[in-house]
Amino acid sequence: MRDCVIVCGYPTNPDGSLSPILKSRIAMGVELLKQGKARYLLVSGGKAHNAYSEAWTMQAWAVAQGIDDKRILVEDQAVSTYHNMRYAAKIMQAHHLTTCIVVTNSWHLIKARYYARKFHLDYELKACHKPEGMSWLTVLILTLYMPINMLIMRLKGFK
Repeated sequence: MRDCVIVCGYPTNPDGSLSPILKSRIAMGVELLKQGKARYLLVSGGKAHNAYSEAWTMQAWAVAQGIDDKRILVEDQAVSTYHNMRYAAKIMQAHHLTTCIVVTNSWHLIKARYYARKFHLDYELKACHKPEGMSWLTVLILTLYMPINMLIMRLKGFK
């Protein structure tokens, strides 16, 4: 059993409801918690692209699925994967948690892995299910795009 499941955020729908990508991520986090794979759920994501906190939206959905809110740690400042891992690492340290499962979409695993290593997390990675309504072609394109995006960001000087 790991100490926590970190769920990487993604923007909500404009009305504040879960977007299909965000729902696929939090659904996997809740599933892992219910399976006894971790003690806590750490939801990470701020108001990156609209007025709604990704983390608080995930927290509300997890509670609605039967997760005790005392088992949910909320990080609501992150606006990127870099920040998801950086701030999650600080929360883990503050709560004396040392191991985690990082949940995100398959195409995003490479970026999550990079930053989990950067912040010295003792982690496992878990890809969530394909978001509802997303084609396999889109997943393939995103999977091919992510390493290119990371390279471009590094060349521009981003961490």
